[in-house]
Order: sequence, then structure tokens, then C-alpha cells
Amino acid sequence: MFQQRTNKRSFATLIIASAVVLAIAGCGKKEVTSTQVVASVDGEEISVHQVNALLGKARGVTQETLPLAKAEILGSLVDQQLAINMALSKKLDREPEIVAAIETAKREILARAALEQIASAQAKPTEEEAKKYYADNPALFSQRRIYNLQEITLSKATPNLDQVRARVASAKSMEEIAAWLKERNINFAPNSGTRSAEQLPLEILPKLHALKDGQIAFVESKDNFLVMRVAGSQLQPVSEAQALPAINVFLTNQRGGEAIKAARADMKSKAKIEYFGEFAGGEAALKTKAKAEADAAAEAKAKAAADAKATADATAKLKAEEQAAAQAEQEARAKARDDARSQAGQAEPASPNAANLEKGLKGLK
Repeated sequence: MFQQRTNKRSFATLIIASAVVLAIAGCGKKEVTSTQVVASVDGEEISVHQVNALLGKARGVTQETLPLAKAEILGSLVDQQLAINMALSKKLDREPEIVAAIETAKREILARAALEQIASAQAKPTEEEAKKYYADNPALFSQRRIYNLQEITLSKATPNLDQVRARVASAKSMEEIAAWLKERNINFAPNSGTRSAEQLPLEILPKLHALKDGQIAFVESKDNFLVMRVAGSQLQPVSEAQALPAINVFLTNQRGGEAIKAARADMKSKAKIEYFGEFAGGEAALKTKAKAEADAAAEAKAKAAADAKATADATAKLKAEEQAAAQAEQEARAKARDDARSQAGQAEPASPNAANLEKGLKGLK
């Protein structure tokens, strides 16, 4: 219940902040003409440009559904303006939480606009480039497969990785690998499922594509290590004609992303950036420290688990030795009693037999 109330409050804060940002942004715009105004809410005007801006982002709008889409967008803008007017009348734009949310929204909007401008300025991929990408990536297209996978996920902080790699290379089954990891108290997460080639990370796909059904591989991804077994697969190729539209989108996004990355690096190199307090040293230093602490914690946890196992093994061994010694002592005592009885029986004189006595006496007569 508490979580639900918190989520509702956060959502309300976001709505109010977004509305106030729009209201503030509207203050700097040129006055719209009467032909551009499509509605007015307590004197606050809504323009056709606002309707068209949202219409341009709407999906699945056809010529037949266009009038309905415009009506729904206008209705949402009216509702939004009512919320803005209410927020301003209650001076919610002055509350610290709202002020912080507005500032965060402004920063995100401005930063995104700058980066989108960089991305959109890049040249679009040519048909030859798209066709080359198709030819260079058979695992995605001409030799595309649907994989039935078994996986074991290991964290980047997993100790003794060389031993893990070697064990995976010699293993015959995933169960064998899982049992080996459990014996050494190495944390892992098992998983299985069916995924197509395009659903797999690009850094993993080439190695996975090279595997035959039933084979196992140790793979490093961006965030973790994976032990992957292809339990089965099915060939489902995609033709060049089918793939080219998606390839164009991918190459456009890739090109834009690379341009943004280069622009960020250039801006960082030219800007004067200072870090203070607990953040002294900057992002790189903080990440290095965080990684070192995480690695140390993982090593300590693994050592504690290994020590606990060693203690448990030693205790079990000692108990087994004590039980064996007690059993041996019991057997020795039993043997000693049997030997004593046997020796006592040999030392006793033989008892006279009545029948033999009678025969002997008769013989004397």
C-alpha cells in the first residue's frame, strides 16, 4: 500500500512538472494568431502547432483515423492545460520537489535536443552500405537461426575464471558445470529459453552461430560471463529485400550513436570539469574504486564460503575418523573376548565320557 501511494505521488509530481515545463516554455514563444488557436482554457490558448507536434509522434494513424486522432490529442491538451492551471493556482511550481523535477526535465529536454541534432545531421546509409552489412552478417540474415538455449550466467567478479573456462571446455553437460560451480560455492544463475539471432547481443552472436547443436561455449558479454549450450536450433533465413529496411534504421542509429559519442568526448576534452567532496577524482576514479570494492567483496565472500566448506569438511572428516576409531576399538574388544574364551576352552581338562568309562572297566575285567 505504501509503495502504491509513493508511485502515485511520483507520477503526479512528474505530470505537474511536465505541465509546468510546458507552461514555462510557452511563455517564450511568439504570440499565436487567431487562425492558429484551436482552443482556449481559461484564457490560455492551445495552438494547432501543439496538436500537430503530438500528431507527428502518434503511431498507427491513417487517413481514415486522422480526424479521431486529432480530436483525442486536442482533448488530452485541454486536460493538460486544466492541470497546468490548477498547479499554478496552487503555486505548486514553487514547491521544492516540483522545482527540482522541472529543472531535471529541462536539463533532459535540452541535452536530448542537442544530441538528437547531432545524430540527425549524419549522412543516411546508402543502399550499397546496407547490402554490404547484409552480406557481412550471415548469422543475422542469410544463415539466421532460432536458438533453444541453456545458459549459466556468472558475474564479472567471479573468482578463478581461468579454472572456470577450463572446466567448461572439458564439460560434457550443463549439469556437470553447475555441480562443479556449486562444489566451489561460485554464484551463478541458470536460465533457458528460445531466442532468435537478432535478440542476442551482437558481441555474442558470432561465437554462438559457430556452435553446433549440443555444443557448449564460454562467452564474455558486456555485463557478465555466460556459459551457453545450444540445445537445438532451426534455420530461418531472412532475405535481403526483407532485411534492408531494418538495416537502414540500424545503420542510421549506429551512425548517430557514434557521432554522439565522439561529440561527447570532444566536449569533455574542451570543457573545464571539476569534482568535489566525495566525488573528487571524477567518474573514472569513482568507477575504479567501486569496482575494486566490489571485487574485494566478492573475493571475501568466496573466501568465506571456501573457509566454511573447509571447516565443514574437516569437521566431517574428524567425525568419520572418530567413528572409525570407535568401531575399530569395539571390534578389537570383541576379538579379545573371543580369543580369551577360545584359550579358556583349550585349557580345561576333557570331561570323562560315561560310555567310554564303562567300556574301559569291562576291559579290565
